[in-house]
Amino acid sequence: MSSRFQHKRLSSRYLLLSLVVALIPLFIFAGLYDRYFEQLVSKITDGRVNTQVAAVQNEFKVYLRERLYQLDVLADELDSPEIFSPKGKSNLSNELEALLRLQTDLNNVYGVAFFNSNKQLLWSFPENSLSVGRYASILPFNTPFEDAELLGPEPYSFNHPASVLLMKQLSSSKLDNEPFYIGLIIRFNSITSILKSLSTDGIFTPYLSTPGDRYFDIVGQPAELLGISQSFDLISNWSISLNQNGVLAEPPSAALRYWLIVLVLFTAACLLIVHWYISRRLNTQVSSLIEGIERVASGDLMSPVPQQRGTEIERLTDAIEKMRFQLSNVIQSNIEMDRRASLGNLSAGLAHDIRNPLNIIRMTTKALIKRESKPENKEMLTMMVDELDRANRVLDNLLNFARPSQPKQELLNVSYELNLILNFLQTTAKAQKVDIRIVCDESFELSTDSGHLHQALINLVLNSIQSFNGNGGTILLKSFIKKEYLCIAVIDDGPGIPNEIRSRILEPFFTTKETGTGLGLAICQSLVQANHGRIHIDSCDTGTVVELQFPHQPNLDDTYE
Repeated sequence: MSSRFQHKRLSSRYLLLSLVVALIPLFIFAGLYDRYFEQLVSKITDGRVNTQVAAVQNEFKVYLRERLYQLDVLADELDSPEIFSPKGKSNLSNELEALLRLQTDLNNVYGVAFFNSNKQLLWSFPENSLSVGRYASILPFNTPFEDAELLGPEPYSFNHPASVLLMKQLSSSKLDNEPFYIGLIIRFNSITSILKSLSTDGIFTPYLSTPGDRYFDIVGQPAELLGISQSFDLISNWSISLNQNGVLAEPPSAALRYWLIVLVLFTAACLLIVHWYISRRLNTQVSSLIEGIERVASGDLMSPVPQQRGTEIERLTDAIEKMRFQLSNVIQSNIEMDRRASLGNLSAGLAHDIRNPLNIIRMTTKALIKRESKPENKEMLTMMVDELDRANRVLDNLLNFARPSQPKQELLNVSYELNLILNFLQTTAKAQKVDIRIVCDESFELSTDSGHLHQALINLVLNSIQSFNGNGGTILLKSFIKKEYLCIAVIDDGPGIPNEIRSRILEPFFTTKETGTGLGLAICQSLVQANHGRIHIDSCDTGTVVELQFPHQPNLDDTYE
């Protein structure tokens, strides 16, 4: 109850502080508005307007001169009359095509157009950047500019953006005395955007007047002039028209202060609503977190804590969920260790108590075989010895699982060890129509117990061979580096491990084979863990991959995957 009361007090303080922080700037704004109006009047004097217009006039001409410079750069490279033909694009060299592409990659240029001596359009780059119809639509709007011509802009259309054409005649001395022309197709709104600086104060709305008594706003859209306007020339037939916004020129009135009061009240109401929403959401999220933590505290480690969206609350939820997951893993690990320890002690005791009588029976049976003269009785006694040997092997597996021998660390060449495994199992593999291959860098070395490594790999390869059920297949023994581990993988293209038993294949005594003991993979895991490694199994319908991952300090020459 006290924490909830404290939460309400903090929320109230937050509300009060929010109101103060929000309202004070509004009152300051109301007081400063009159001063702003006085400064606004001084900003719209004729001198300021003329200065801004002069700057725009200069920027407009500089912009066109920069485009003329681009044309001059291209003109220096265009020295072949074959380019100025309807199929001139096919005569472009790679260097010239790269230069054209470089020029048209600029944001303010759509393309480059080529014309014959009669100013007829031959072709454009990129293709269709200027069509014959569009060229015809801008021919009436021709304005000379220095040693070039400015054509356009195009009539407004929804189908394509408007453009203007800056056309210049090339030197005839390079082109067999034929006067050819080249043009730069310029994005029209890159020109109209030059007027943007005239509308920064919101006092004037600038328009661009073009040939044909057409007007466009600063984004290149057609417009109609309304109200009082002033006109300033740019170049021939191009000018700036400034429309004064009469509403902004009016003096402040009492109505404005009234709306400021309404704005303050509206802001206060919005803050109250936001405070109520945040408090309600925060209470819901915290209550959900508390319930989740209480379930964890009561021992329910399997139910996840509900995810809460939000900055600190989300981070807190992630931290609690991570704690729950780690706690569950620790408990499961301890349970697994206790279970394995109990199974190990039981297995060791049973193996010790059973092995001695079995050995006595085996020795006695062998002695009886030597004395037995009847072949049928001798065969039965031999079968007994074989079964006793099989029982002894089962006991060996139990002892290996219960008390694996301490590893003797030695530096091994991985490629050499894999070839030993291949030679040892080659006969068995061929009998089952299985092909075993090795992919391993000969420089890979691993510090581990060779006996443990051999036993684990032999068990895994034999499991893979048995999974083919005599149908044949391929097994790949592959070694590679993965982060800080040196991995030895046994990869087969067999039928894979069924989904329903994948989570249990490492459990001791779990097996799907009629004659199996269920200790093969469990012993492999124990041997790998005894050498500070880990085992990872991935299986699907097209095969199984078992990785033995051992700690490794990589060298510069190691191959990574």
